[in-house]
Amino acid sequence: MSEPRKANIAILERNRVVGQRIARVMCAASGLMEIPCVDDPAELHKVLSKRPLLLGCDAADLDLALEWAAERYTSLNLVVWTSGNTAAVLRAALQEPRLSSVIGWPSFESMPRPWEIALSVRRILNPQASPPRLSDMLSWGATVVKWRPRSSEERDRAVSEVCHWASRAGAQARIAERLGELAHELLMNAMYDAPVDRRGRPRYSHDRRQNIVLDDSEIPTLRLGTDGERIALQAHDPFGRLRRHDVFEGITRGLSAREGSGGAEQVLDTSRGGAGLGMLKIYTAGAVLLVDVTPSSSTFVTSFYDLDVNPREFRSLPASVHFFERQASAAPADEQSAG
Repeated sequence: MSEPRKANIAILERNRVVGQRIARVMCAASGLMEIPCVDDPAELHKVLSKRPLLLGCDAADLDLALEWAAERYTSLNLVVWTSGNTAAVLRAALQEPRLSSVIGWPSFESMPRPWEIALSVRRILNPQASPPRLSDMLSWGATVVKWRPRSSEERDRAVSEVCHWASRAGAQARIAERLGELAHELLMNAMYDAPVDRRGRPRYSHDRRQNIVLDDSEIPTLRLGTDGERIALQAHDPFGRLRRHDVFEGITRGLSAREGSGGAEQVLDTSRGGAGLGMLKIYTAGAVLLVDVTPSSSTFVTSFYDLDVNPREFRSLPASVHFFERQASAAPADEQSAG
């Protein structure tokens, strides 16, 4: 009798009901690949192939997953979910580049968000694929508007309009204001920190207070999308200079200081023109942060906010972060313009 075929994707989840739900989502996202789910780590080697592609697990099993990725399965990518504090998983992601997705699991949900799991599987299995359009990550029927600010004045106008449209979409006044602040931070990064000259030297980051007028090739795109349940803000710049280490290092450094394990001097980083707090502000502004980079070509930073979550409850929920990097050049098609 032949030996059962080993799988390239597997799930380690102690709650078998949850594990089976996640397996169904991964199966659909992978083109109906077989996705075994085990609740005993000792059973993993029986179901995994010699060169598996992906393991999904709860943060409770993170240390074991990291050990296996380092010593036994060098081809293994990791997707980790948690309903608790994400700090330890984020620190692990800073050290292990194959941990691309840290999924915050809201305690009131029966499983981690299915669309996040599907996104992770698709991007890991096809790392050269084009980043998904913003409308593809929202429910059918969503509305997406966009801005292309060239100057500091147009940036401020776009931020004001984000507040207006967020409020129209159902965000409470304080949330609409917070989304405006997020839009400002995203545009500051895209307009001041991202642009470089032909020699790779930063053009504007030395003084983020100056008024600037960008060249045609430097103009970023800001998108706001909503499907009635979520609001998403996305900034796209045509430079692709944001690095994985900068994302996770900025978040973990900021969280450490906020939790009292470090002083302000450990958070502030003026070496790249900003105060070094931007990535933490972006991460904590939404429920899900997605960064998709094509080096030297484009950066997409997208933040999702759940309109159905009470603002007080939102502050206590774990937030997700995903970082994907591809080599080919591609960009989502333009969406509806803000009128």
